[in-house]
Amino acid sequence: MKKITLLIIFFTLTSCRYFNVSPVNGITMNNLTKKPTQSEMIGIWEVDKFSYDLIKEKGYEKKKIELKLKSDGTFEIYNLPNFINVFDQTKEKYVNTNGSWEIKKDFKEENWVLNMSFNKSNLYENGMSTSYDLYLQDNKIIIWTFIGDPDSGERFLFTKK
Repeated sequence: MKKITLLIIFFTLTSCRYFNVSPVNGITMNNLTKKPTQSEMIGIWEVDKFSYDLIKEKGYEKKKIELKLKSDGTFEIYNLPNFINVFDQTKEKYVNTNGSWEIKKDFKEENWVLNMSFNKSNLYENGMSTSYDLYLQDNKIIIWTFIGDPDSGERFLFTKK
């Protein structure tokens, strides 16, 4: 019974992102259906104003949050707030962490996503792998991830610098 309950919780938290959840704050986007090139993805990405406002709302001081996707398939992320990990927060408010990345299809094999495998760190004690949605907004790729339940509207949106 405990396993069934855990599975129900897991699927509830992870599957909401696949039910065509409307973007928040009137942002209109299209899922990325054409695989992005490596050169389109490599570089430095920063969160948008909405994400920084969310950080302030959570009681955190504003620090520049950057995601650096490297050509060797690794990434570094700087000043990621600990509330991004809704299950196991570290005492540190901001964490610098790293891992590997790849572009692959979502579980429906329809849209391209950025799969990020975080190494063990203060934020992810055992490491963690998760997929970030890729969208087109004004013909530019954006990286989108919900924080916790997508219905909350809490999300980070990364744009390339």
